Amino acid sequence: MRPLTIDLDELAFALDTSGVEHYLDLGSGQVLLIPEDDADPDLLALLDEPERLLPIEPLSSRESIELMRDFLREVDEPHAYSALANALEGRKPFKAFKHVLMGYPELLQAWYAYQAERLRECALDWLADHDIRPAGQALARH
Repeated sequence: MRPLTIDLDELAFALDTSGVEHYLDLGSGQVLLIPEDDADPDLLALLDEPERLLPIEPLSSRESIELMRDFLREVDEPHAYSALANALEGRKPFKAFKHVLMGYPELLQAWYAYQAERLRECALDWLADHDIRPAGQALARH
């Protein structure tokens, strides 16, 4: 595994953002957003070096919904649990889930903390899948 200095929060954000192209610059460790319109010429030049840029595929809808289902295990309040579970089974589960959470401010904050932690775990898994180790992180011993 090659070490690379990476902002895990930026990588986690990229994994949670669909509809936008993100890349990991294997030279600098930066997470790059390359907009379709009005892209920086220097960024566009990097696209001509495909061995330097690693595309970051966001989590699938199924994986994102699974994170929400996993969060339900943390919910002790019966009404909130029921409403959130129903939201995930209905139309537009992402919107419905967030709408229900708006009625439970403490639970909303718990969701944001849970989601951030899980997305960081996803980012670390993504890096390991691509044989990249964040600089400063010790190698796991088996």
